[in-house]
Amino acid sequence: MPVRVSLKRSVASRLVPAWANFFDDDAFGAFVAEVERDLARRGHAVIDDGIADLEIDGGDRHRLGLQNLAQLCNQIERDDWPELVREHFDRVILSTHAHDLDALGHDFEAVRPLLKVRLYARESLGELETNTVHRPMGDELVAVLVYDLPDAVATVPVEAPDEWPCDLDDVFALALTNVLEQDPVDCETFELDDGTRFHAMLGESFFVTSRLLVLEHYLDPVTPLGAVVAVPNRHTLLFAPIVDDSVMDTIHAMAVIAHARWSEGPGSLVPTLMWWKGGTLVPLPAEVDDDGVRFDPPDEFVEGCLDRLPKPSGYGPN
Repeated sequence: MPVRVSLKRSVASRLVPAWANFFDDDAFGAFVAEVERDLARRGHAVIDDGIADLEIDGGDRHRLGLQNLAQLCNQIERDDWPELVREHFDRVILSTHAHDLDALGHDFEAVRPLLKVRLYARESLGELETNTVHRPMGDELVAVLVYDLPDAVATVPVEAPDEWPCDLDDVFALALTNVLEQDPVDCETFELDDGTRFHAMLGESFFVTSRLLVLEHYLDPVTPLGAVVAVPNRHTLLFAPIVDDSVMDTIHAMAVIAHARWSEGPGSLVPTLMWWKGGTLVPLPAEVDDDGVRFDPPDEFVEGCLDRLPKPSGYGPN
């Protein structure tokens, strides 16, 4: 029986959506057409709002996010899109094959070196959040237990830890240790013309941002007011300790960079900054456009941080 791919709305009848705003109309249409072609050979798919719901012959269903793939395509020549799209969906579908993951989870010693913690945007998981082993990190992020397989990253089935010989706290600690030992990052300090200074961890690994879980190890100085942080995509962690009232300049500079890296991807997480204090995270939403940055700090940040700031210190501007 022939398979088909359908769009709930035709590309020609709509503007480029926000999740793919780096494309012009022509490029977006070409991207969706390439996704259609690839999924048509796999089964029946409906594409809507950056998600492809795919049903493969035999009943397997997959919910495939398209934003990361679109960001990757945007960074290469259009002639190379078919191969990238095919390989991307091959990896994702392999990583979500439940029977293989269930079998893998029965052998704790085999999965021990594969366990890692990866940050996800809460909204990207959607209803799948209930099927993952995770820890919440504020309103916008979750730390998810995953297997780092040779060709894919797969979430750990919720039943797997029940068979393992240690409690969940120890499993998460082991997974984070694996990240720190196996996934190196480059650490850089950025200092702008106005003296604003902040730090960045960058790398090719999917687990760069997992170091947010142990940010206190990287803060210098460690201050009672915490830090401003951003995790715009899976390859970027920005942070700056809050030392004085120059933090407002830091927020404006970091907001621009965070928004740009979130838009570019790949692996977009959240576009906004956050206030980190003792491991808790408070969103610091800001609007970024061609006119600059508009930041209206939440009351919690005003009362818990800005109202308590000292005058500029010897550390230099944030």
